[in-house]
Amino acid sequence: DQRQYYAQFESQIKGFQPTVQIHKLPGGAMGSSLEQAAKGGFLDKMADILHKELPRVQKDLGNYWSVTPGSQILWTTAVANVLEGERYGNPSGDLKNLLLGKYGPFPFYKPADWIYKKAFGPDWKKVVEDEEGVAATEDVDIEQERAELARRLGHEPTEQQLVLFLQHPNDAVDFFLFAQNFGKAYVLPPAIFFRQGGFPLGERLTFKDHAGKEHVIEIGPTQKTELGETTIYLNVDHDQRMYLFEPDVQRGTEAVVKLSKEEILELAAKGDIRAPFAGTMCALNVEIGQEVQPGLQLAVIEAMKMQTPVVSEVQGVVNAITAKTGQMLQAGDRVMKIDLADE
Repeated sequence: DQRQYYAQFESQIKGFQPTVQIHKLPGGAMGSSLEQAAKGGFLDKMADILHKELPRVQKDLGNYWSVTPGSQILWTTAVANVLEGERYGNPSGDLKNLLLGKYGPFPFYKPADWIYKKAFGPDWKKVVEDEEGVAATEDVDIEQERAELARRLGHEPTEQQLVLFLQHPNDAVDFFLFAQNFGKAYVLPPAIFFRQGGFPLGERLTFKDHAGKEHVIEIGPTQKTELGETTIYLNVDHDQRMYLFEPDVQRGTEAVVKLSKEEILELAAKGDIRAPFAGTMCALNVEIGQEVQPGLQLAVIEAMKMQTPVVSEVQGVVNAITAKTGQMLQAGDRVMKIDLADE
């Protein structure tokens, strides 16, 4: 039974939950929401989010269906409303797309005007008039995407890699680079891959891969070099191998400066663009030397399955771009620098 080895990744919420009729979150979304709450340090607010704010948000947003993408949009909106203390004060990009009908028209009724005003500002009517409706999907330049994947991998991709990249750009690249650095670890059975606590010297591991081929791994000694690198010796299918790992970066003693939401907004007004929250850089939409205007979308950051655009607050020219596509960012990390235009 391999399932026991996945236990650490499974939701701890098991069995019947009567409050599902109140918050209406599907099972998968419920498990991930609790994981996010634990990591985000707001487990103590989950009762208010699930039983008060989430039903209220669903009613506000046209009684929208709590299935993808609705469950993610409703959940992240409810979380933001509770944690930030201002309802709809910091709308995600996906919430804005929902309000603009990018996922189709609201099935029952549209949200009240005040929600649109909160999301888009005093000129919300013009924004809705100009941008409402399902956007046309542009054709993808396959060769351009192939070149981008080759740049990120450092070599020409296979056709299979290209197909996966087109479907899941950032996750696919992470998977390919992991395989380049650590080999085809996916052939290992869960009992080995998810082993907690390491392997004792001399242990012999035998298993069959997905093709039925039998493999043998013997655990050899581990040594540390003067530079802090770790050398691990393994006997893989009767072949002696040595693996060298760079030392772990110790960040616990570093002085990390955390910026508040207000400080991030103040820096943005000066052309210093920072990540507004922790997430993954999905897309960079500008280049160094490009002129930008207020409201232009500079980048897209993904967090909790939601994509939020980072827009320019100023007019100027992009001087530097420090973030990279696929990079994990913390709130306050620099994304790019814009030189302000002369007034």
